[in-house]
Amino acid sequence: MKPWANKPMPAFNNHLGFVVEEWREKHIKISALLKPEHLNRSGIPHGGFISALLDAATALSGAHSDDPLDYKKALTLSLNINYLGQAQSNKLYAIGKVTASGRNIYYGSAEVFDSFDNLIASGQGVFRWRKESTDATR
Repeated sequence: MKPWANKPMPAFNNHLGFVVEEWREKHIKISALLKPEHLNRSGIPHGGFISALLDAATALSGAHSDDPLDYKKALTLSLNINYLGQAQSNKLYAIGKVTASGRNIYYGSAEVFDSFDNLIASGQGVFRWRKESTDATR
């Protein structure tokens, strides 16, 4: 079993249907099947849904731990998003990674793709580890 498989995900991410496919130190892959409620009036993924996927991927990329007792938590300080294309499939995935980190703050970037590997959006964020997180080597 994957060490992170039993760790609770944020309820908002579960509500949106986000599924963690890969998670290791400073890297995560999250996917989501699009539902009608995720689409805007034009029938394409809503920008807010894509934003939430980017936020989850960038934030969680810095929250990994193989230790089941070390569940790192983070909060978003800043998030910048560039919408670059339209999805051509009903599944999206985001690849997030930590680009730099300090003692309390880390920086992440992520990209969202459709099932055909078309780039849909990219984003960069700044995050702070929460005090409830154990002070593990980051």
